[in-house]
Amino acid sequence: MLFEIRHQLHFAYDDFVREAQMELRVEPSTSTFQTVQGFHLAVGPRASVDLYRDWNGNTVHHIGIRDYHDRIEVESRSVVEVSDDQPTLAALAAPPGPVPGDLLDFVLPHGPPGGEKLDALAREIAAPPDAPVGEQVHAVGELVNDRMAYVPGTTDWRSTAEEALELGSGVCQDFAHVALGLLRRRGIPALYVSGYLHVEQTSEPAQSHAWIEVYSGRGWVGYDPTHRSTPGARYVRVAVGRHYHDVPPNRGFHRGKAEETLESSVETREIAPRDVATLQRGAVDLEVPAYRELPPVALSRRQGIDEQPPPPSAEQQQQQQQQ
Repeated sequence: MLFEIRHQLHFAYDDFVREAQMELRVEPSTSTFQTVQGFHLAVGPRASVDLYRDWNGNTVHHIGIRDYHDRIEVESRSVVEVSDDQPTLAALAAPPGPVPGDLLDFVLPHGPPGGEKLDALAREIAAPPDAPVGEQVHAVGELVNDRMAYVPGTTDWRSTAEEALELGSGVCQDFAHVALGLLRRRGIPALYVSGYLHVEQTSEPAQSHAWIEVYSGRGWVGYDPTHRSTPGARYVRVAVGRHYHDVPPNRGFHRGKAEETLESSVETREIAPRDVATLQRGAVDLEVPAYRELPPVALSRRQGIDEQPPPPSAEQQQQQQQQ
């Protein structure tokens, strides 16, 4: 299946800020079951954009804006072909084996998938520890859905698996973290996956999605604990890591005292095969104003309370989009 994906991020500030630095992980990855046929990134105000790969091989765009601005607009567009012929839990037919040294990061219960509540919940997994890995993954999916309901707004991007279990609810990010924690306690290497899930047109806007991948001894097999299913052609893989904090769609800071709000939207649509060369590789500028000096409108906003630019040390972390 061939999809076109449009992901927009809108950052707004209640005052002008002097500088912003941001990492974006929004470009889908090319893998065995997925081919990126085109990618386009647009940013405003004018920014320096550097491209690199992180320690997990994910594509990262680093954006730097040094002039005064009170909003940032980011738009990415991707065309991705995804195969429906992907492995299912049947490919995880062997019991857990020794963990290769290069996968130890994905079996340790650190970060959001850690905690005492997960330790207790792990003892309730129906499948025994020596059962085939696929059977254990299925049992974990059933247990997670028995203990948690999908309820948007009850958690945010800072939430841990422990907090989601305490609430008994969360979103796909939380379902993934709980499932990762349970599997890792069985010595099964598992990845956090960020991406997109294409759904048919509904009244609700599309969003980013999260699921997991489990090591099979010969490769990674996907599993979506939110929907208790293995990913197929409607899943577009973007980035992988130990947990959400390795792969947020956006992460960064701005210099100034302004409060920030973030709005995000995702659109996915299935398209027919066509020439996608019109998607320009690299980044282009969006028409968002920026100023070398603090503009007069900023002084009127401050109403004489603080007419001087904030000191360089006044830095705030940018909000992040939850999955």
